[in-house]
Amino acid sequence: MLRTARSRSLAMLLRSTAAAAALAASAGLATAAPLPEVVLWVQAGPEADALKATASAYTAKTTNPVRVDVQGRAGWRAKYETALAAGSKAVDGVLHITQQLPSLAAGGLLMPIDDAVVNAADYKVGDIPAVVQNEMKMDGKWYMMPTDITVETYVYRSDLIPTPPKTWADLRTTAQKFTQATTPGAPTKYGFAYSAGPGNVLPSWRGVMGAYGGQLIDDKGCVRVDSPEAIASWKFYLNLKNVDKVTPPDINAWDYPEILVGLQTGTLAQASFFSSGMPVLSDCAQSPNICKTIALLPQPEGPKGSRTRINPLGIMVNAATDKKESMMAFLKWATGPEGSVVYTKAGGSSPRASVLSDPELVKERPWYPAMVKAMENGMPTIRHARAREIAETFDRYAQQAVAGSTTPEESIKLAAAELRKLLGNEAACK
Repeated sequence: MLRTARSRSLAMLLRSTAAAAALAASAGLATAAPLPEVVLWVQAGPEADALKATASAYTAKTTNPVRVDVQGRAGWRAKYETALAAGSKAVDGVLHITQQLPSLAAGGLLMPIDDAVVNAADYKVGDIPAVVQNEMKMDGKWYMMPTDITVETYVYRSDLIPTPPKTWADLRTTAQKFTQATTPGAPTKYGFAYSAGPGNVLPSWRGVMGAYGGQLIDDKGCVRVDSPEAIASWKFYLNLKNVDKVTPPDINAWDYPEILVGLQTGTLAQASFFSSGMPVLSDCAQSPNICKTIALLPQPEGPKGSRTRINPLGIMVNAATDKKESMMAFLKWATGPEGSVVYTKAGGSSPRASVLSDPELVKERPWYPAMVKAMENGMPTIRHARAREIAETFDRYAQQAVAGSTTPEESIKLAAAELRKLLGNEAACK
């Protein structure tokens, strides 16, 4: 099994790094005192397992201690943001998604990443795709170092759908074919699903929006969500649920776990889903009914081609830490060429091109080439100092439309008006 093979390779790697550290010490190469211990917070899940393994390998190699404190998923964001805002020194670094970065950086809660990491020749920053590099920055400065890349893209049952849909219109037709209410006798109850819960529908819609040529706000911070292109894509996406009824009726409460189970149990034929779920879906011990037939591709095309939501993760540094040297040393190794391999073999997925094209890893994770292709047309997150307020404002109206209590067009009109009031730049944007 993939997990067993990965565990063996990780154990061998940890033994080899420990042996290398011992050899260096005996040769007089590791005589410097260890740096002070750093404390990293991460929410429970694959990233936590990968970070703990990477920290162990780093300590074995350098003798520098790193403690990884795994936090529960409930209330996770509020917990670390409260600590950062309070200037707490209980945590030195936090691993989370990039969409939280702009507001935290603008608020002065994060430390810019030292040039010694990014610009070091042996860090090989050019190995990190430009679209991911941009997600690590705010106003041109790095505030995060990348640990993972996951994409929310098209995942489907190849035994049911031997010819996957090329366009979103094709996907709609396929979804109708595999929805029992539309096609009696269909092998799955629903033909499609996406994450439409609070805080999730905007990111999930992003790929469709880009495929139609729409934007939420543009590079100048101007509201563009009520453009004809954005409205058309929003209407299409919501109509899959409220008009075509090819999705579960309660997807306004769905996120990663519900879609994962829906695919595992044969409830769904296809979905907008995260590449990070593919190790579970392709593991026959965990997903015995679909493990041999589950597949991943870039999102279908719209009028402007195929666009896929990217969702990088990385480590942010607490602006209040007094262990900057320790943090920078760990980040340079853990997210550099060597540490990224350790992290990925332990269950993560580094965005480095050298990792995503590594023959050993591609053999274990055959969806990597499709991930790379999807990233070439990746839709970025909101890069604005008020990113959180923008997302939360849109989501209030989006949830009404998802529930069917207002039309897609009306929800966009109301959201756009409030966003322009929030940003206060309407005159400059005309």
